[in-house]
Amino acid sequence: MGHVVMKCAPSSTRPATGVVSCRLSLKPPRQKDRAHDKQLASTHKAIPVSAHVRDPELSPFCCKLETWLRIAQIPYEVVDTPDPRKGPKGKLPFIEDAGVRIADTSLIVDYLAKTRGVDLEAHLDASQRAIGLLVQRTLEEHYAFVTLYTHFIRADGWRHTRASFDSVPPIVRALVANMVRGRMRKILWMQGVLRNSDEDIIEAGLRDWRAVLPVMGEGPFFFGDEPSGIDAIVFAALATTVLTPIDSPIRNFLRSQPTCAAYAERMRTRYFPELAVAPPSGEAAQSELGSRAVRVKV
Repeated sequence: MGHVVMKCAPSSTRPATGVVSCRLSLKPPRQKDRAHDKQLASTHKAIPVSAHVRDPELSPFCCKLETWLRIAQIPYEVVDTPDPRKGPKGKLPFIEDAGVRIADTSLIVDYLAKTRGVDLEAHLDASQRAIGLLVQRTLEEHYAFVTLYTHFIRADGWRHTRASFDSVPPIVRALVANMVRGRMRKILWMQGVLRNSDEDIIEAGLRDWRAVLPVMGEGPFFFGDEPSGIDAIVFAALATTVLTPIDSPIRNFLRSQPTCAAYAERMRTRYFPELAVAPPSGEAAQSELGSRAVRVKV
């Protein structure tokens, strides 16, 4: 079976939040990749392929899909997609397989699980599966919009997110950045989050995590000793918040929870070892780790 090719927009056009400019396609592996495929199965590392720098900590849905692929040990590649608007359903990421394009990370996961014969939930009982779905809905259908707000609308977040436009030509940089920010503002207004005060939005995000954390297991993964699909979802949401330098009361709360902080770092170390470096002391180290990007190359 072919390995997955993840296609991402150039970093200058890739917003650093839930609006993920990444694309996936499937193609047969080249002969020289087969050894790399075998290496991935034993180490969980990405197939070494050409790609522009990415920020999985800042793109929750792309991070979710890439984490799921690493947990499932499905080889994949990452390449750039210059115009993500061409994706199906007008959103990203999406995959291509035998001429079929599939969007929405949940549908992508279902498709890959079926076609690759992977079931990360096989060891879960009915109650755990139900809890996993409720956690997924909380983080993807509500908290993702809170993240969009903290990264694009709040001043602290926008100062960091705006830097993602530094590669845009200076003559149009401000225009492009403000246009994208305006689009995010419109999305949040239509969705309803932005109709509330800053205090109410932050409190809503805190409530999301206060509901999720008590059902997190004591083991190394969300449901104990074995990883499941919910780990990709929870880690992606956490990475967007606690592994970035974007300050917010939600980030402070999550970092104050020892179990939560340990889980995020444990997942990063296991599935993104290229990001799991020993941090220097101080806030500068936190900022460095939060902005570090994955780079995979030939």
